[in-house]
Amino acid sequence: MIRKIGVLGISLLCLAAITSCEKDFSEVGTNVVNNDKFETGEILLDVKITPIDIESVQADNINTNISDYWLGVYNNPNAEKIEASIISQIGYVINLNNKDTDTTAFNLDKVILKIPYQATSKGTTDGVTSFKLDSILGNPNIATNIQVFQNETYLNTLDPSDPSKRNKFYSDDEYLGDNILSEGGIYELKPKATDTTFIFDRIDRSSSLTSTTTYKDTVRAINSQKLKVPFLAIPLDITKMKALFWDKFHSEEFASKEAFDDYFRGIKIVATGNDGSMIPINLISISPTPSIDFLYTKSSIDGSTVKSATKGVFSFPLSGIRNSHYKMTPATNPVPTNNFVIQGTAGSMAKVEILDDTKVQELKSNNWLINDASLTFYINQTINSDANTTPQQLFLYQNKENETGGISPTQLTDAYVDPSSYGGGLQKTDDDAPEKYTFRITDYISKLLSGEENTTIDPLVLKIYNPTDAPVNNNVLTTSVKSYNWNPRAVTLLNGDEAANGTKRAVLKISYSKEK
Repeated sequence: MIRKIGVLGISLLCLAAITSCEKDFSEVGTNVVNNDKFETGEILLDVKITPIDIESVQADNINTNISDYWLGVYNNPNAEKIEASIISQIGYVINLNNKDTDTTAFNLDKVILKIPYQATSKGTTDGVTSFKLDSILGNPNIATNIQVFQNETYLNTLDPSDPSKRNKFYSDDEYLGDNILSEGGIYELKPKATDTTFIFDRIDRSSSLTSTTTYKDTVRAINSQKLKVPFLAIPLDITKMKALFWDKFHSEEFASKEAFDDYFRGIKIVATGNDGSMIPINLISISPTPSIDFLYTKSSIDGSTVKSATKGVFSFPLSGIRNSHYKMTPATNPVPTNNFVIQGTAGSMAKVEILDDTKVQELKSNNWLINDASLTFYINQTINSDANTTPQQLFLYQNKENETGGISPTQLTDAYVDPSSYGGGLQKTDDDAPEKYTFRITDYISKLLSGEENTTIDPLVLKIYNPTDAPVNNNVLTTSVKSYNWNPRAVTLLNGDEAANGTKRAVLKISYSKEK
């Protein structure tokens, strides 16, 4: 890790008079004052950058809606390797009738964990719709090991140490349970957009309950538009699932939701490996719903004679409390000198120091009108050459000391004033290569230099943007920055070293006007 980078300094670039306006004052674009009584200029201020390693992030759906639960392994050699796993409760289902009678027999044929991929339709040809998997990272041709375990940690919405508060689960939390439920132990994940059908051998019970004859049967995931969509199908151990579920449908363990949640506390879908791919999973989807499916045959019998046989399914949705688990491993390649890495999930951030007390007082004495202030971070294009795998947006906030002496992550004032122009979005070159990120912090700098109350020079923090960072959420102003992050992408940025990075160094640019 780079421990300390950058030098705080100041360089005066230009000071030019503009005398072409009939009005005494006019403001154009970014508040630039143009007239014969003022002159404009800009300065570049060096910034000091210190990398921050993230130990963990909040990863539960108790306190927010999580759009993406990642599953798999993403080994970016220039960032930390991520082994992303999912923990989920199973929804309680009523009216589970699988009791044999004198005229009816039930047989369990297959149990699968069925999870739809996030995919985009590419169009329909000859009545068949093709898809493209969304946001897949890594190499899907390399198998990622997936194991499904029975979770034995009780997932509670209330904090066990203080039931008056809501519970929290973090990305490095450990969950008990080593009972492997996946058939054969390990499932090899190689996600493909053509995974729209799961084929398995099913016993033909149309003529005899004791038949051993099999035929090929299929399982599909159908969305609300009646389209067959790509999905992940992991066969589960039928003997274990029969004992855990099927044989207990009419027992006390399934008598109520409370009894069921305590008896079967969920599953752990665990990804391991050195390389492979990672895919986003939408666990709140209702069309189709992620589920554990018990495929069975219901036979109408007369003594030992089978009169008819119909297929059925009992589906248990993945619902309730759901958490992500990220196992992070140091990057294969060292961070280049005078660079730093920003990575989402439980990766890394950076502390950005732009001004100290001495510099603030010096700038105040100039009595400038601040027209614009921006922070720019250039991308190491040798490492990050693909705009599709580069983070599409970064986020900048302030760590402010609170009344109790602690540190509170707080939104910058500019994010409230105009989130659309605040910046942080990926900017590309003319040939679509990732180039830089720019943040406009004019409002913050103006208030800081005017001495406005409650405006402090506490360090800024740069991180990968997450939907929970939006300054306005559901028409509610978000004043504090949450620790959630489910964006696994990473970017290598150039630091503020002028000798090494020249005009592409990280820098604060202030444009101003002053009286002549």
